[in-house]
Amino acid sequence: MKDHTVNVPFKTVFYTLLSLGAVYILYSMSSVVLTVILAVVIVMSIEPLVKDLLRVKLFNRDIFSRTSAVLTSYAIVLTSVVLAFFFALPEVVGEFPRMVTALERIIEQTATKYNVGLDILPDLSQYAERAVSISLNFFSNVFGLLSLILLSLYMSLDWEKIKKFFHKIIPNGKGSVFDKIVHELEVYIGYWVKGQFILMLTIGLFSTIALYFLGNPFYLSLGLIAGILEIVPILGPLISTFLAVTVALAFGGQNIAIITLVIFYGIQLLENNLLVPKVMQKISGFSPVLILLAFLICSNFLGIIGAILAVPILMLINILIKYLLIQKSQ
Repeated sequence: MKDHTVNVPFKTVFYTLLSLGAVYILYSMSSVVLTVILAVVIVMSIEPLVKDLLRVKLFNRDIFSRTSAVLTSYAIVLTSVVLAFFFALPEVVGEFPRMVTALERIIEQTATKYNVGLDILPDLSQYAERAVSISLNFFSNVFGLLSLILLSLYMSLDWEKIKKFFHKIIPNGKGSVFDKIVHELEVYIGYWVKGQFILMLTIGLFSTIALYFLGNPFYLSLGLIAGILEIVPILGPLISTFLAVTVALAFGGQNIAIITLVIFYGIQLLENNLLVPKVMQKISGFSPVLILLAFLICSNFLGIIGAILAVPILMLINILIKYLLIQKSQ
């Protein structure tokens, strides 16, 4: 009778258990892991600005060291964000509930006019309160926000050392491939963040100005919503247009609503045919449908952090596939 005993080397068992333990630790610390990933994305987003500052010279001498370039970059970004919220947020927080109340009144009047049961319509105030609550909680979590900013700042200061460390520990001489992947991610994420910020600012500004001159009482909130929703392809512009036209119909009548629809359609044409090709020309373009799918999947599994990380994750997958194909063909 043959002996069917299988001898498994202790080394294999040890590394298997170690791997399972690492997976369990990562799972149990998922919030920490997501924070670190988000910090890495922030570092990669700011890195192009840091490198631009490092190239600045005066009388053929470098003006910035790595430390001063990082601190200046973060100061510029944080000051811009704080000023934007300082001027816009108080107005929007006060305006948004009034806008939702007005929309509910429009829905009630329309439902009464066409004999539609109100029980099939959503409770807008409930969703509005939830949205405002989530937004305020996100920004009021000062400790978490400061931790993320400080983590990103320290990582930026040591970013070159961190890359060299991983370059050394990657086996089989694959450190150069790691360097190329990180470099491409820095370039593409940097361009994407810069381009997305320009698009959101442009769409939000144009929408706010247009609604202001049309006499829309909630021009600031609707303009901010249009700018923020610009990050969501296809659905974002449709939702912002619907809200603007609905409010215009209530406060300005049918003619103003039609003009609002035409203006928002014109803004989207301008964006799709002029702004996006110019602003995003340095990024290997993804289909808007693909970005929307990534956005929906990531936000479903990871919440608001997943929504933020959707495009960087898509970029990482694209770059990894490219380098894997290169390795296979060699």
